[in-house]
Amino acid sequence: MDKHKQSALCNNLNYRHKMAQYAQRASVAFHTQLFFKSRGILNEEGFILFVRKNAIIVLIPKFGLEGTVFFENKDKPSPKLIFNEEAPSLTVEGHSFNMFDKVKVTISLDASNVQHQKIRMSLVEPVISGVSVAPSEPEPDTKRAKLDR
Repeated sequence: MDKHKQSALCNNLNYRHKMAQYAQRASVAFHTQLFFKSRGILNEEGFILFVRKNAIIVLIPKFGLEGTVFFENKDKPSPKLIFNEEAPSLTVEGHSFNMFDKVKVTISLDASNVQHQKIRMSLVEPVISGVSVAPSEPEPDTKRAKLDR
């Protein structure tokens, strides 16, 4: 096999591999959305994996799901944020968030744009005025038992 044929073959294989990775990621995102669409709004405990300047990345071990909880929102006034790069920690309205802290979040499906549905996470606990949301209503025991199988 000459050099040009081998180069063309490698480029084709790399392209197909990249497209397969895109398809895999899209499939995982789609099935995750279907899963949470059928479950509705959930309140789950998670752990902070990373701390950013305006957000925290939370891992929900029950589902193996990572999501971002943003503290700045276009609709609401921005809370007082103090980011410490050395720790790393983020102080929001006097409450400090560090890596591996336990938090409680609400997981919901944002279907405001049908073509780009997203999993949204909002902080429930610790309660911070202007940032935290009220927990969703608990599910009836019969439905919860069926879903937890």
